[in-house]
Amino acid sequence: MDDTAAPSNNGFLDGCYYSEDTSHGAATLVSFHFVRYILFTVMLTIAGPFVYRVVAAFFDLERDFKNVLDHFDDVTNGLIYSYIIFTLGNYAHTFNWVTLVFYFVGVFAYSALVEVPFLRVSLNSWRSWSKGAWAVMLTGLAVVILAAGFHIRWAYKADMLQWYLPLFVLATASVWLTIVAKHLHDYCIHNCPQGLGMERFLRRLALALFIWRGEIKQERSHSNDDVELHGVSERASPYVGGSSNSDDILYHDVEVAATNVSKPNGEPCDSQGQSEAMGAVMGKDVGEISPDTPEQPLHQRRRGRLTCERKNAIINERLEHMHYLNIRRGQSLPLYSCNLHLHHWQIFYILAFFTRFDRFASRTCAGLCLGIFTQGVAAYGYDSMLEHKH
Repeated sequence: MDDTAAPSNNGFLDGCYYSEDTSHGAATLVSFHFVRYILFTVMLTIAGPFVYRVVAAFFDLERDFKNVLDHFDDVTNGLIYSYIIFTLGNYAHTFNWVTLVFYFVGVFAYSALVEVPFLRVSLNSWRSWSKGAWAVMLTGLAVVILAAGFHIRWAYKADMLQWYLPLFVLATASVWLTIVAKHLHDYCIHNCPQGLGMERFLRRLALALFIWRGEIKQERSHSNDDVELHGVSERASPYVGGSSNSDDILYHDVEVAATNVSKPNGEPCDSQGQSEAMGAVMGKDVGEISPDTPEQPLHQRRRGRLTCERKNAIINERLEHMHYLNIRRGQSLPLYSCNLHLHHWQIFYILAFFTRFDRFASRTCAGLCLGIFTQGVAAYGYDSMLEHKH
């Protein structure tokens, strides 16, 4: 910025506006002028769409039906779009009567152009375009490229080419990032029919942690039981022959428990039933109990830990019933394929960021780009580039 550049007197409203800037704001990323912003927003958000809808209704031009809420939604979106392009597109310096006149020229010239029968086509149907449609489209592309060449030349003269072209590539990210998102979406549909892989991975991790925490709690509970049982054995050792081995008390308890097992008719169980009861309490089958059988820790005799196969089975069962908001259990997920539809208003909205020079030709291009942008959103709305396949 030149040392002679100075902001306007009203710092709060126009602090980003430099009235003595030699490049007239072209080399400044952000610029703002309050009065011009109000005029620009009224033109782009209210006056332009309103005039178009009136003329379109009178001449029955191509358009979608819109109710009051649709128009309100267009206004709210227009406020966002207009503020962004005004502050980043240098319209604080370049917006004047030239931009205003060619704005309405762009609105109605493009409206008349798309009423030609062979031009009622979209970019998605380029394979079926007629020769006349190809001729008009290629001519328009040549005009855009020619205008881009002049703007690149002016950017070079303003010593701003080093960021002018990279910012243009960044501005087109809304297009090529959408293409990347579409391919990622298609991949997820074909490979993750039960939801996003990241969500399932995080849920699997959470379930594994829950199982691990449950096992830790179970081991702590059994450890406390071992301590209590050891205290009971020490107090009962004088009455069972002075032995300090807690297994003697355990076998004594198992024996008492086995003798108390009764048949359905109230008769005591036979020796086989007692042996089965002892084996059940000890965590082993009767055939496995022998004098040479090594003893196991109490918590393993009471309940064995889950194997890896059992853990995976539990986790996979839970993953089959993941909870999603607004989707009932058993209902299929809303997985749908999309088509990429690049609208003309999106293309010219991006181009309108770079018509930022204080020249008659640049202001003319700015008005035409903004007019074509307005025609698209006023006729159809702020449609997404991704459309659901029916």
